[in-house]
Amino acid sequence: MFAKKNGTQTSIPTDKLSIVADGTLFRGDIETTGHLRIDGKVCGNISSTGNVAIGKGGNVEGNITAVNLKISGRVKGNIEVSGRCVLDSTSILNGDSKAKIFAVEEGATINGRISMELREPYTEELRQADFA
Repeated sequence: MFAKKNGTQTSIPTDKLSIVADGTLFRGDIETTGHLRIDGKVCGNISSTGNVAIGKGGNVEGNITAVNLKISGRVKGNIEVSGRCVLDSTSILNGDSKAKIFAVEEGATINGRISMELREPYTEELRQADFA
């Protein structure tokens, strides 16, 4: 999960991966220094110094702050991403978005404002962030 395209891992070890599994409802805020994958439902804000992935069945009702974010499911809340944000064709985003890089596949739904500010130089590493 979250490997670069050249196959090497990001700087956070895979043992720092938290998962909210399908069929799970989590009420409350989540703060993590690792990666996070949501396949269930979270009612609360998410803050991660790693990468966050919302699976096709995932549903988040709250704001998300992360380094990189991939949405394949539903998010109702604002997102702030310091790196790359990817919306798959199955994603539904209801909220405002702030990201350095914003990639949207055909079929994705966005209801909100998008703001992109590249404060640091655009790097090849940032472009190649991959969400396995």
